[in-house]
Amino acid sequence: MERFFGNRRIALYVSGTAALAQAIAQCTARRAASDPEVIIPAYGCPDLVAACLHANVYPRLVDLASSHWGYDLQALKANLSASTVAVVAVNLLSLGDGCAELAPLCKAREIALIQDSAQYLPRQPAEWPGDYIILSFGRGKPMNLLGGGALIEPPGENHTAPVCAGNYTWRNRLLASRGAAIAFNVLTRPHIYGIFSALPGTGLGHVTYKPLVNAALLPAHAWKRVAPAFDRYRQDQSYRRDIWDSVLQEWSDFGIVSLAGPISALPAEPLRLGLLASDELARDVLVEELNRTGLGASRLYATDLSRVSGIPEIIRRQGPFPNASSLARRLFTLPTHRLVGTQTVKIAQKAVRTWHQSHQMDRLAQSK
Repeated sequence: MERFFGNRRIALYVSGTAALAQAIAQCTARRAASDPEVIIPAYGCPDLVAACLHANVYPRLVDLASSHWGYDLQALKANLSASTVAVVAVNLLSLGDGCAELAPLCKAREIALIQDSAQYLPRQPAEWPGDYIILSFGRGKPMNLLGGGALIEPPGENHTAPVCAGNYTWRNRLLASRGAAIAFNVLTRPHIYGIFSALPGTGLGHVTYKPLVNAALLPAHAWKRVAPAFDRYRQDQSYRRDIWDSVLQEWSDFGIVSLAGPISALPAEPLRLGLLASDELARDVLVEELNRTGLGASRLYATDLSRVSGIPEIIRRQGPFPNASSLARRLFTLPTHRLVGTQTVKIAQKAVRTWHQSHQMDRLAQSK
């Protein structure tokens, strides 16, 4: 596995968030700065904030580009300062992280570049321009082990102690069990997931901020599980975009477009299919219509990071972030894993057509 990442040292942690917190701590150690800051995108998982705060670093939110996934580069440059110790480039749904543009910018300013690749893992060796690479093996990630994460360090890095010793708990052991894997595979089936996610108290589909408590290293024996799983992952196609290709052109005529832009720009194996509705109302009705048939549609993160439930006040005071907010209001995702078949796509196509007909009738009634 080390050779896959250019013979860099790999450390396993209890979560991808813990690995990110450790990377941020090492960036702070590399670049002495008073009141250190890390730049993160204004849209994404609130664990980005949790990792920064756990490492005692200020998370500086920056808005997205208006036309594609990635930073607004002008906004990013305006937020760089002597306090900036790192920029986190997030690969959302396998859509890329913009490092081709970010790497030379960070290098020129001697700022570390962290590639948060929790939602992307290539099957063939690839170029990784970042100083640090973060992987996640949690629920719903490309290589799903229901828990754990990895920090891939720069060549020659002098490894420092974890920012939090933590413990390998009974919960970690439970998630590593065969029974947990079987339960997850059952729940992954589209119709079962749709029913389960609608039940109160499951937490599926509801994003809230939770501080990072445990950032422990995994015990050495964890490699006995991770290394074979990585080899299996490289040989097995788990996610398919092409299963949805037959309906994407029709949906674009309905005002539903790909987050990646043209259909041809979509990755072959997106973690989930990211789509943008014309507005928030259309998105919400679409998600309800799709989930009524048990398809497991998701709003992903339904707000920008400054408005996530429970987010600390130092984050809530930042903004506004118009592009991130627009994305949050319009984005919804559909599953692409191997259990999604042609029948699932037909059900989704029928649901979207039903929505479109109702939408057209509403518009006609409003025009009279």
